[in-house]
Amino acid sequence: MKFVKALVLLIVIPAFGFGVSMWVLGDSNAALAKSNLQFKTMNKLCSSHLPQSNPSIAGACDRALPILLTQKASIISGVVAILLLLSFYIAAIVAGKSRTKITRIFPPLVFTSLVVLAILVLVQGAILTYSVYLFEAKLFNTTHLIIIVMVGFGALAGGFGLIKSSFKLASKQPLTIIGTKLDRHKQRKLFDFVENIANKLGARAPDNIVVGLEPNFYVTSGDVSLLDDDSKLKGETLFMSLPLSRIITIEELTAIIGHELGHFRGNDTYYSLKFAPVYAGLTHGLESMSTNIATIPAVSVLTYMIEAFHKNISTISREREFAADRAATEVAKPKALATSLLKLSLYAHAWGNLENSVADRLVKGQGTQNMSWLFSSIVKYDVSPEKIPEVIDDIANDSIAHPTDSHPPTIARIEKVGVNTSDIDHRELLLQKHNSIDLIEEYRVLEEKLTELQLQYYFALGIEAANEEDINYGAKLLSAFAAHMVLADGKVLAEEVDDAEAIGLELSDDFDFIEFREYCHYPENLPEVDAILEMSKDLEVETKNLIYEYLEKIANADNEVSFEEKALLDKIKNNFS
Repeated sequence: MKFVKALVLLIVIPAFGFGVSMWVLGDSNAALAKSNLQFKTMNKLCSSHLPQSNPSIAGACDRALPILLTQKASIISGVVAILLLLSFYIAAIVAGKSRTKITRIFPPLVFTSLVVLAILVLVQGAILTYSVYLFEAKLFNTTHLIIIVMVGFGALAGGFGLIKSSFKLASKQPLTIIGTKLDRHKQRKLFDFVENIANKLGARAPDNIVVGLEPNFYVTSGDVSLLDDDSKLKGETLFMSLPLSRIITIEELTAIIGHELGHFRGNDTYYSLKFAPVYAGLTHGLESMSTNIATIPAVSVLTYMIEAFHKNISTISREREFAADRAATEVAKPKALATSLLKLSLYAHAWGNLENSVADRLVKGQGTQNMSWLFSSIVKYDVSPEKIPEVIDDIANDSIAHPTDSHPPTIARIEKVGVNTSDIDHRELLLQKHNSIDLIEEYRVLEEKLTELQLQYYFALGIEAANEEDINYGAKLLSAFAAHMVLADGKVLAEEVDDAEAIGLELSDDFDFIEFREYCHYPENLPEVDAILEMSKDLEVETKNLIYEYLEKIANADNEVSFEEKALLDKIKNNFS
């Protein structure tokens, strides 16, 4: 259906140009048909020897030349358009589901198609522009030059955008990552862990390991460019998510790494290296098109190309992922793979919500020190075990995001390795005491560095921090008081955290749960109680009473007020009196 739509849209401008040129030349052709000349159309007349010997015929042909060129250009562009789509349609059938054929056929075909399509957009834009001019001049004896110029410029922009995409496709584009390359000598424990899995699988160990905050794990054989580093990483690279490493066990990480290195065991990464730039080039070509009447046909053709390409690789992608999952079960229990997949799906939304909250805080002039720890904090305190079955039902058919290809639904992958989700204890999906983050030396330093880099990235996207006078210091005081109460007895209990946040949000819509949690995790950043009390001295009596009642409820959250909590409450009460 999309093929027919693309074909119709791609020949509609040539058909319009041909029709208008025939219509405009209609009177001249009719006059020739009644004349005694042997040439019955302007095209044949002007192609003969007569214009050279007859000045009046030469003048008529000079006036008709642009119209005749439009006619010829319409015929040629229409034929080229049909051949372009047919070549892509036939190539898709020939390539089928063969990786080898796809990697050989599609890259040069797509590059050539983009170049031809760019030329078609320019030519058809010229045809449309001139045909509209002829149509208006013939029918109304006037023209709207602004509209005609806008059509022409739209075609130029679309054509040059496609040419740019063609050369972008031809060049080797690195994958840009917000991450940090780990030093093999400083991270010997992690590298040994990964290399041991590679040896068991008979797979190539990665040349580089990059850690970042993105909630994902993947491998690539393409060049990698790090946002804070001008150099490019060559060879095979394994990307590991620090936030996810905080919530998955070592056995689950073994399964995940086994899956990713399973791609290295065959030609998967080479295949990805070939088709990922092609797919990116097609997508970039589509995004580069400014939508107007001259570029609608090209947009339709690119959409068809992407769909045909995706249709061919979707089956291969599923097979590749299932094969990589089988590799994972060679180094870890199938259940470990299943729980890791469920965790990645279960908590993916938490990262998106955290990013939004962090960005909102930036707008208010509030920074964040460790997004990775905050992510694990959300998992630890905010996920209810009772709701996990319901959430699993919702995510079972989701697929794990990947930068180069689509994965099969999570439930299909789990069932393929012989695990039934009903047999999984939901407590295994909660945050455990010992997780794979322990394999990474000085991970907290890395997390804080990457958080700073992430915030710089948000600023680069155009987020602007608030002015000093716009910061809500009342909300900051509330967070600081709450953190002191939670930390008073030296234990950070889930009940206290939950109650502190719930009540804090009731007291003020501006209660900052991120700042509260970071104070709990980074008590060295928490202002001293005396300093907070000094800042609170000008608060109204009613506000002080509300704060005291709030802190009392936090202390009673575990149904036991410790000696330290009581001492803190007494100190605050005496100061507020």
